Amino acid sequence: MKTLRSRDNHIYFLAIMLAAFLAVIGCNDDSSSSSPKAKSFKSDEALTSYLKDQYANSATPTPVRYYMMDNAAPESDAGADKGFSSTNLQEAGVDESDMIKTDGEYLYIANESDVRIVSATPADSMNVVSYVKAGGWIDSIYLYDNKLVILYRPSNGYEDPIVYTDVEKIGVGMPYWIPYQEKAGMLIVDVSNPMSPETIKDIQVDGYLVASRITGGNLHVITQFMPSLPPLDIWYDGSEEDKKSVTEANNQTLASLTLDDFVPSYNINDANGVLVEEGRAVATKDFIRPQEDGGGTMVSIITINMADPAADFTSTGFIADVHNVYASTESLYLVSTIYHYSEDTYDDNGFFTWSNPTFETQIHKFDLGSTVTYAAGGKVDGEILNQFSLGEYEGVLRIATTTGYTWDQTSRNHVFCLQNNGGSLTVIGSIRDLAPGERLYSARFMGDRGFLVTFVQVDPLFTLDLSVPQNPTVVGELKVPGFSTYLHPINDDILLAIGQDTKAEGDIVKVGGMQLSIFDTSDFANPKLLHSEIIGDRGTYSEALYNHKAVAFWPEKNLLALPVNLNEIADPQNPEDWGRNTFNGLYVYRLTDAYDFELLGRISMFVWDENDMDNWMYYPSWYRGVFIDDHIYSLTSFTVKAAPIDNIAEPFITLDLME
Repeated sequence: MKTLRSRDNHIYFLAIMLAAFLAVIGCNDDSSSSSPKAKSFKSDEALTSYLKDQYANSATPTPVRYYMMDNAAPESDAGADKGFSSTNLQEAGVDESDMIKTDGEYLYIANESDVRIVSATPADSMNVVSYVKAGGWIDSIYLYDNKLVILYRPSNGYEDPIVYTDVEKIGVGMPYWIPYQEKAGMLIVDVSNPMSPETIKDIQVDGYLVASRITGGNLHVITQFMPSLPPLDIWYDGSEEDKKSVTEANNQTLASLTLDDFVPSYNINDANGVLVEEGRAVATKDFIRPQEDGGGTMVSIITINMADPAADFTSTGFIADVHNVYASTESLYLVSTIYHYSEDTYDDNGFFTWSNPTFETQIHKFDLGSTVTYAAGGKVDGEILNQFSLGEYEGVLRIATTTGYTWDQTSRNHVFCLQNNGGSLTVIGSIRDLAPGERLYSARFMGDRGFLVTFVQVDPLFTLDLSVPQNPTVVGELKVPGFSTYLHPINDDILLAIGQDTKAEGDIVKVGGMQLSIFDTSDFANPKLLHSEIIGDRGTYSEALYNHKAVAFWPEKNLLALPVNLNEIADPQNPEDWGRNTFNGLYVYRLTDAYDFELLGRISMFVWDENDMDNWMYYPSWYRGVFIDDHIYSLTSFTVKAAPIDNIAEPFITLDLME
């Protein structure tokens, strides 16, 4: 058996589980065609039969089990003319939820189970004016047209992930990582008077929260539901005979279940928490499934008209797994990774062997509006990195993927341009086999241009001309030390990159501090590094490395704020010295006229134990920065600190949110 790195162990484990769940073979033909790539259901009986069939056929060959046991491990314009900065978004006009929101006068700050509403101006008299209690643990919030939306996990949800029993049966089907009996809450509150918020509607839907967006005046919430089922056999010995036997046994186990045991439900509570309405979250006629079976888990797309949130919501059900979500102003894309492994599971001596799985990315496109409708489906080779691996422009989807592995030099990177062709997302152009031996670290698609960063020992920045989607081309390439995990457009020609510094010592690459870089792409064929800024030493970390919403950028004033957990090394000559954590809080920069980094100051956001200065009293799970007028506000769920932008220094104006 091959020795694998920890990351690949994890990939293999997920690959096995996904492949097992997706390797369903039965289907019920009592369905009507909705498009070349999706089907709806004529009756409750047809939907029930299909779902039972998906779960009954979800068993995995026993040889894979042995391998597992050994290896398991408001629509925003970025603050233009508003006098304040907004949530950092991937696409203009597509709002994303975050832990804080502002209208330039008030701050709305999510805590564990409530949202504190803070009067922010003037800064030297900021105070909590009210708070809104949610019925569980808050995930994130929106602020749209004087309405606060709180997305939360109701307190009757389960904390623990699903685990296998001693008899190696699973109580809920697959995939195992989806929490069963999970719920997603949507609390909508009128905050036209922030000092006296009033509940409009409180909805709870079965399923865990995958993603959400507000665009075109509609809130779209995507959840995925795994029902609680009787124990099913999930292993068979590899033979078709045993697989048939296991499937028949699973069908017998599921025989007495009804549709209500499988599909998600909803309930609506009034302002006093009293139940006023309940039912199925999605009607049978609004469930669809892909042409190729995708398992039994159910995606619910709940749509709420934000102009009249008290009205009934609409919903679409989709029977398939989803791992990533991307949205433009017109389309919603649900994306999942499909893993394929070899059927040759035994060598000549009868021992189980393993070959590297290959990846495909399954894409499902939905048209957005007051109702969400299925538009098209398609596949491309490889796996994506995150939502920034996708971008839509003039009806064409661009998607960047990686195939293979860096550890055996088989990795390759690709960009595909896809267009809806009668219900099928068809590849109309592509760039293949980019940066052999490297893998994708960041991507950004903007208009008819694209940017990719790959990495092994240096950071190649690739510029892509996508103006002719039938013939996308690599125009330029620049190699610089380090790697970038997030790319942010400052304007049409200037690109900010956030990542980490690296140093190559032979074949070993050592990661250093956090690195900010500014690239000039005005000569698109010859991108240039204008300036870079190294923050701290190895071990320095920032949420901005993986979460774009942790970055605050005010384009009108070229102001940048981002969280930093700073590590500093006492002895640079000591290879074992990972340094000591010396600062945790917000770094604030101004980009000069030459697009260099001017550090304006830092705001520490940790609370110290005065009796033990080496220990923290508590560790905030997130930091955010917000620019309002001439002040910078640094926020956690515990504290707000403010300072004039031209004098970021102690003592800061401080508001304790825990009082």
